[in-house]
Formats: sequence, C-alpha cells, structure tokens
Amino acid sequence: MHRNPEAGGEALATSRGWLKTFDSLRIRSFRWYWYGMLAGFVAMQMQILAQGWLVYTLSDSALALGLVSAAWGLPVLIFSLFGGVITDRVEKRNLLIVTQGMVGALMLAVTILIATGLIQVWHMFLASLLSGTIMAFAMPGRQAIIPELVGRNELMNAIALNSSAMNLCRIGAPALAGVLIGLVGITGVYLIILLCHAIAISAFFMIPVSGTMALRPNTPMRQDLIAGLDYIRHSPTILSLLAMAFLVTIFGMPYATMMPVFTVEVFHTGATGLGILMSVTGVGALVGSLLIAYLGDYKRKGLLLTGTALLFGVSIVLFALAGSFYLSLFFLLFAGAGGTGYMAINNTLVQTNATHEVRGRVMSVYMMTWGLMPLGTLPTSWTAEALGAPLAVAAGGGLLAFLSLGLALLRPNLWHLE
Repeated sequence: MHRNPEAGGEALATSRGWLKTFDSLRIRSFRWYWYGMLAGFVAMQMQILAQGWLVYTLSDSALALGLVSAAWGLPVLIFSLFGGVITDRVEKRNLLIVTQGMVGALMLAVTILIATGLIQVWHMFLASLLSGTIMAFAMPGRQAIIPELVGRNELMNAIALNSSAMNLCRIGAPALAGVLIGLVGITGVYLIILLCHAIAISAFFMIPVSGTMALRPNTPMRQDLIAGLDYIRHSPTILSLLAMAFLVTIFGMPYATMMPVFTVEVFHTGATGLGILMSVTGVGALVGSLLIAYLGDYKRKGLLLTGTALLFGVSIVLFALAGSFYLSLFFLLFAGAGGTGYMAINNTLVQTNATHEVRGRVMSVYMMTWGLMPLGTLPTSWTAEALGAPLAVAAGGGLLAFLSLGLALLRPNLWHLE
C-alpha cells in the first residue's frame, strides 16, 4: 500500500503525558484534513439545530421532524454502496472537495428560499433528501482517507480526534445557532453555514494527492460492489462490528432528533434551551473522544466497545426519564461520552480489520448503518406522538443496552478485539 510520506511510516516520536492525545495532529496532511472537517462539523451542527427549529416552527409536529430527518437517511441507504465503490476508484481528497462543494451549493439554495420567505416544510424535506444523496458518496471517503494520512498505530488517535472536532462543534455551534436565531434569524445562521463550507473546501485543497486508488476505474461497478459485499459476508468480525453499529444508530441516536420536542413539551424552554441541551451533549462527547484519543493504541478495544455501548444506552434512559432540565443535562454528559467513545472505537476496529483494497466499500456499509439513524427516528417519532417523547426515547435506550449486551454474549470474539 502506497502511503503519503508523512503518514504512519515516518518516524514520529510519541508524545509523553497528556500531549499524546494529539499525536496524529503532528502529521501535516491529517492536520489539514482535521481543519476541514472541523469547519464542516460547525456547518453541520448549526444546520441540525436550525433545520430542526425551522421545521418544528413551520409544522408544530414531531412527525415532521422525523420525516425530514428520514429523508436524509433514505438515499444514504440506497447509494452508500456505490459511494464505497467510487471511494476505492478515485482520489479521496478530490472526492472530499467535490462533495463538500455540492452540499454548500444546496445550502445556498435553502438560504435563498428562507431569505425570500418562500421556505416550506417540503423544501426542507427535499433538501434533506438531496443532502443525503451527496453524503452517501462523501462519507465513505471521509472515513477511508484517514488510514492513508496516518499509520495503524495512530489510527484510533486520529479517528478519536476527528470525533473530538465534531464534538467540539457540538458544544459551541448549537448554542451559537440558538442565540443567533433570536438575533439575526434563520437566514443569518444559514449564511454562517455557507462560510463554514467555504473554509472546509479550502482546507481540503491543502491535503496532498496520495495516489492510493485501490480499483481500476474501467472495471464494472457491479462487479466491484459484489466483491466488496462478499468480503464482508465472509468476515465474521466485520459483520459483528457492523451489527453493533446498527444497534446504536437505530435505537440510540434518534434521541437527538427529539431534542426540539423535549425543549418545547417537557422542559418548556426556547431555542436557547435547545442549544444548551445539544451543547452539553457535545461537552460529554468531547471528553469521551479525547479520552479515547489519549488511550491511543489501547489493546482491549473490544471490551471497551461493549462498555461504551452500555453506557450510552443507560444514559439515554436516565435522560429521558429525568423530568428535570438540569438533571437531564447531567445524564446527557454521560450519553455524549458513551456515544462518541463507542463510535470512535467501532470505526477504528472496522478499519483495522478491513484491507486497503476494500476499505472504501466496507466503510460504505458502515456508513449505511448511520444512514439508518434518521429512519430509526420514524418509530421514535410515532411513539412520541402517541405516548410522549420521554417514553419513546427511554424505550430506545433500553433496547440499545439490552441488545448490545446480548450480541456481545453471543459473539464473545468481540471481547478480544485489539
């Protein structure tokens, strides 16, 4: 496998003490990737809050929130496999630039509709659908490029730091968006989102070309797709890890979509309260991702994977049933830490157990499980409409904890993964 000369193989002295948390940022190409992802995450987190607030304001419906969110997940499910094949065929750095630009153009169209007062719920549904289609091709590349920028020993550190960038944004970006909605309106928030997309594209241009395409562009796409699925089917470890990802995204992650409902119906706060809820989740997630980064090449990753999944599920249950705004913030800290810790470890194990030749296609199936998250919000939304958001979210967290433990007991090989 050809590597960027700065990645993995170069002799980087390992930092001592807490500074080793940031080891992979010493690699220049990964540093530019991290800057670009940081700007993209700011845009994404602000958009999530602004979109949720706008849709709920226009519709006054938890089901509408679920439908708009599900519109993002459906094309991810349909097209991610093809996105994985494309990832293995093209220069991943260029794929990042093109897809980031396409999302930025889509956000520009939404901004114009909001500014002219023409925005409707169906516009948000369509924008979510198109955004999901673009991300189906972007996400496998965003993940599969990391091993090309860093070495195997730095991989979990790099993935955790990438996660920390997202979680750093979850702390400040939602709160900022919530405040700005009141100060400059939705239009102002979307203008800032556009600026963030421009910064991300500029940073991705600074990543050097690696020339690590694994597939010949002239081979039939269907043949490459089938080969990737056959590889996964004959790898029990990969299958088990993908099943763990499926459980977390279907039963755990939809709680975030219900935040506007908790804000209005349970805690009776406004957009600022919504920003605080999401920001506190981000604080916990940032702490969790930095702890995983500090662990670096920890040898008991499988055991840690199961533990973080259980922490995530139980914390969601306690948050949903807390009944108090301030008590819920306490449990959200642990939910954020458990969720982000799980994601970083699972991502690392999937990538280290997949060969370079099929990594893009394996990561496309992995990202399909994240595409299931918005679809998982539909049963949660229906339950919330009928029985209330607290019961719906608590049921999801309980199922996550129970099924994660059950899978770990059925597949004891998970406990021994390094």
